Amino acid sequence: MSLIDTKFRVDESKCVGCGLCQLACPSMLIEMNEHKKPGLKPVKSMDWYGCWGCQHCLTVCPNGAISVLGKKPEDSLPLPSDAIATDLERLVCSRRSCRHYKDENVDPELLNELLAALEATPTGGNKQKMEFTVIDDRAELDKLRKMICEGVEDLKKQGIYPYSWDAESYGIMEDRGPQAMNGDIYFCSAPHVIIPHMPKKFGSAAVEVGITLAYFELLCESKGLGCVYLGFPMNVMKLLPDVWAKLGIPEDHFVATAMGFGYPKFDYARGAQKSGKQAIHRLKF
Repeated sequence: MSLIDTKFRVDESKCVGCGLCQLACPSMLIEMNEHKKPGLKPVKSMDWYGCWGCQHCLTVCPNGAISVLGKKPEDSLPLPSDAIATDLERLVCSRRSCRHYKDENVDPELLNELLAALEATPTGGNKQKMEFTVIDDRAELDKLRKMICEGVEDLKKQGIYPYSWDAESYGIMEDRGPQAMNGDIYFCSAPHVIIPHMPKKFGSAAVEVGITLAYFELLCESKGLGCVYLGFPMNVMKLLPDVWAKLGIPEDHFVATAMGFGYPKFDYARGAQKSGKQAIHRLKF
């Protein structure tokens, strides 16, 4: 088996021999020589069994002495200031499900920026197997919406409704649609949809898809975009095989739900006041 060149390089003029890179390496590939300088053991694969490609060595070095995988420390993003803690807490506690959007596409440059940031979402063993199905043009989403509406009418005639729904609850949803969902019970008038998915063969697929959705929501909130989880239309489309097939998601991929997003039609003035109803179980052994 041929070895892989990870381009692990050490600027010995900057390295102080602290050993943090060795401690941070999850694959235990780094070892310190007699001069307290790090070196890399032979790498046979870029996966759980070899180098994870996580760049922990590059990011942990206090003096920026390590480069790896063609990445240089001077090209890395700077760490956020301590002040972000308060802002992040407020962002989490004040986020809202947006069900009223402007009828316009999100700036493509901003969308690409958000998608690029998702590459930093945590994955087990740094697998990075997440894929994204994105509808980035509201005209295309209009086509999907039309197909769903037509398919649902046929299902209703047969008395078939999505999981956990019946004729009464579906009727209530339709009654609320014009006002509560800006006239769109399926996508809440969102101009765009993102669906993260990854192969089921990875045991952490469900966790990683959920984390990715949460990260995307907070990223959108930080950029002034609204978001809404879209479990309802996903369940509807599963009853419409021809429509579901148009999403092009491989059958062996795990899908949790979709998320609608776009520019909100109006802003909220303050966060909601939660009343502490969550159950907290503190364990002692």
